[in-house]
Amino acid sequence: MIDRIRNTIQSLVFKIKLKQHHREIEMSSMNAAKTVGIVCLVDKETNWNEIRKVTKEFQEKGAKVEVMGVFYGNVKPLWYIETLNVTLCTDKELGFSQIPTGMHISEFLSKEFDVLINFSITDDFAPFYLAALSKAKFKIAIDNEKHRNHFDMLLKLEDINMEEYQKQLIHYLSKIKI
Repeated sequence: MIDRIRNTIQSLVFKIKLKQHHREIEMSSMNAAKTVGIVCLVDKETNWNEIRKVTKEFQEKGAKVEVMGVFYGNVKPLWYIETLNVTLCTDKELGFSQIPTGMHISEFLSKEFDVLINFSITDDFAPFYLAALSKAKFKIAIDNEKHRNHFDMLLKLEDINMEEYQKQLIHYLSKIKI
């Protein structure tokens, strides 16, 4: 019952925000991207390590990377290390509706990243909401029905896991010539 109410609220808020959402679409590549946004679910240490690999790849190419992680809880995991380019959205920012709010969220959504990666392999609303409403010019996610209207590049994975997603992401972004 509570989940159904939460889903209804999420759907209504998302539709309203989407009507106000406008962005410039422009393809980018691994080498061309100067600013990169990453949205992810901070749930497992192994997944977090894959996200850090992608972050490092972009930083080595000279890109400024910002990560917005969604963490369901208030006590950060022991393996999570806070850095300047990573913001963690906790239960405090999510509230009952699980809709991300707050100053850091607004700032992240308003940035026009060259590339934005939805690095969530689950169907959680909060990471999807952040990625779909971002003003990023080139958005990437895993291919599924929900993502098709909101992202510019979708990766179809046979085995959906973070390691495979990270490898395919780097592979295809490296192949794009701009």
